[in-house]
Amino acid sequence: MSIVSIADHRLVTSWPWYVVRGAGFVAAGLIILLMLSGIGQVTGFTYRFFEPVKAWAIHKALAYALLASIAVHVGFLLIDKFLPFSLLQVLVPFASTYNNKSTILGLSLGIFGVAFGILAMYGVLLVVASSLKWIDIRKKLWRQTHYVSYAVAGLVFLHALIVGTDVRYGTFRLGWIFLGFIVMVAIITRLWRSKTLVKD
Repeated sequence: MSIVSIADHRLVTSWPWYVVRGAGFVAAGLIILLMLSGIGQVTGFTYRFFEPVKAWAIHKALAYALLASIAVHVGFLLIDKFLPFSLLQVLVPFASTYNNKSTILGLSLGIFGVAFGILAMYGVLLVVASSLKWIDIRKKLWRQTHYVSYAVAGLVFLHALIVGTDVRYGTFRLGWIFLGFIVMVAIITRLWRSKTLVKD
């Protein structure tokens, strides 16, 4: 078998895995943009660049794009032959036995990484659904539910760090850690500001 035919065979058998990885990158980027734009709206920073109505429309569009990228990420895991997952394994935390050889104290981290991703997916669904249902009729509950997004950001960060094929080593890993640090600082700033406003 020639080198070209080997490459063609590999592409035919593993292209869904590339889609999974690409959708994961897109979802991660959208999570970061959503977090920063949402916090920016609360602090007023976003309004330096966009008027409030446009900023909200962009934030909403980012949320819908995130849902689509998660659907692609999870959906293509189900049809991928390179690393097959069952429906149960992509919907139920800790149902997967995925092992990428990352361990701590002899315990496989891959299982936790997949579970973190599943929990993050449900967190995203909860936050987006609450925005659609409660933003106009139950504002306090909507605001409280939005705090789940901070946990989602942490879960996505750990999910990518543990099971992300492209962020396990090198420059991409350092870049991901740097972006995680930026989001963490933004979250801490937001929480500090919220506490200050409550005291006032």
